[in-house]
Amino acid sequence: DLLYPMSNLRECVESLNYDYVLCVQGSFYDCKNHILQKYNVPTEKIACFAGLTLTANFEREHLLRYYREHCQDFEMFATGISTAYEGIDCTKFKRKLFKFAKPSQDLYYDYSFAKSAISCGGGGKTHYALIGLAPYSFHYDLSQTFFSISILLTYSIAFNDLHNFSMPADIYKKFLREDWLNQKLPLNSFRVNGSYFGAQKKIMDQKEIKNTHPNYWHGKYYPETRDENVKILDDYLTLCEENNIRPIMFRVITSEKYMANFNKQLLEEFDDLVAQALSQHPDARFFDGWKLQDFAYADFYDHAHLNVYGSAKFSTHFNDFIQEIDKSYWNLRNYTCEDFYNYKHMNLYDAIKFDE
Repeated sequence: DLLYPMSNLRECVESLNYDYVLCVQGSFYDCKNHILQKYNVPTEKIACFAGLTLTANFEREHLLRYYREHCQDFEMFATGISTAYEGIDCTKFKRKLFKFAKPSQDLYYDYSFAKSAISCGGGGKTHYALIGLAPYSFHYDLSQTFFSISILLTYSIAFNDLHNFSMPADIYKKFLREDWLNQKLPLNSFRVNGSYFGAQKKIMDQKEIKNTHPNYWHGKYYPETRDENVKILDDYLTLCEENNIRPIMFRVITSEKYMANFNKQLLEEFDDLVAQALSQHPDARFFDGWKLQDFAYADFYDHAHLNVYGSAKFSTHFNDFIQEIDKSYWNLRNYTCEDFYNYKHMNLYDAIKFDE
């Protein structure tokens, strides 16, 4: 029932019983680095609303609303973390693509976007789900990662779900005015498939290139997070198959130095888990950008992320991969209605022809 200003924070957390400390001013990093760590406030008692603009807070909800109203315009959708967000240039794909990938997004919210997108139906036009994976995806949980606490507000608004965060979404949102939570940004202001960094044209500078151990992943190893993420991916692939959507997992290329310095045990585990998913879901495919050869430092703005030039190059390779699948799987043109006994099953004689 009482609110104390920040100037009294030390006294409050040392001498009073309190439920939560709210960060509502300045940036989240200021709140974390200069205030909370000084006073040993437990992570589960922090509710952060600092550092995000009005547009950013409602961006995920805006994405969902736009897709619901325009789903029939798209044949594919993509999910993933920042590497996928910056690595996918939607203009380079022959099939029209909608991008749900976002910086710091984990598999749980990837799947949340996919469920919402598939529930729209899309008039049966959705052919592919592009599932972006980073080598740490199976050990990453946004709601357990301290540096991403502020971003959770955007998912609370979009899905009313904070996943494994210490505070339930309904309590988290009680700190905010109801009329503010219920406002809707106009769809005509929405920039479809825009870049988080404004079409990042920056080329990695020499200081960044010389970085001996580039590390943009500071998460921890949580066995329960791994097990949950394996199940989430399995559910994601199953959902696609049940809706006649072909899932393509992909990993965006990073710099040679980043790949060479990444934790070898995590990489081996990642490869094993992707192989396991492919064996359990025969229709799924994996496009591994780490095996591409024609990339240089000029294609990146840091060791982990492609710039606009590298994104165009990677997306062109990815489009070629999808077109090969189109040729072999979807577009066998020498078949007519007479070759089928219902809308999606071949009769016996033409099944033999297909096998040949």
